[in-house]
Amino acid sequence: MGANTAFTATELVYVPPRRVWDLLTDWVAAPAWMPGVREMHAEGPTALGLTIDFHSNGHDRSATVTELEPGRSITITSSQGDVRADYRYVLEPDGGDTRLTLTAEVAVSDALEGLAGEIRETIAAADRGQLASFKRFAEKAP
Repeated sequence: MGANTAFTATELVYVPPRRVWDLLTDWVAAPAWMPGVREMHAEGPTALGLTIDFHSNGHDRSATVTELEPGRSITITSSQGDVRADYRYVLEPDGGDTRLTLTAEVAVSDALEGLAGEIRETIAAADRGQLASFKRFAEKAP
């Protein structure tokens, strides 16, 4: 794990990669599997630079698609003050199923460096189960 890695999680999702990608990038459906997210919507189709607005834990927030390889990987970045979080989802075919990996990288300003470990652990505790939740959602989706 890199110095900024809060956590990495992998799940084998018993759904074909194309369907996993479609469900993963269905922003309106994200609250069904993203912890703490009450609503989410995007300003357009999934593309590099896309802004995604969401309501999480009582706050309106936004994130940006900062890396994109359609059907294979996407990185969503959000910044709150002196904290920047990059959530990178990578899809790998596994037979007819999908191995999905999420890595959360968290960078903090120099002013918060003393709290960096605690901030990363808080984010890990909140989001470590995200892929397990996505797996349940994807395998039940019509």
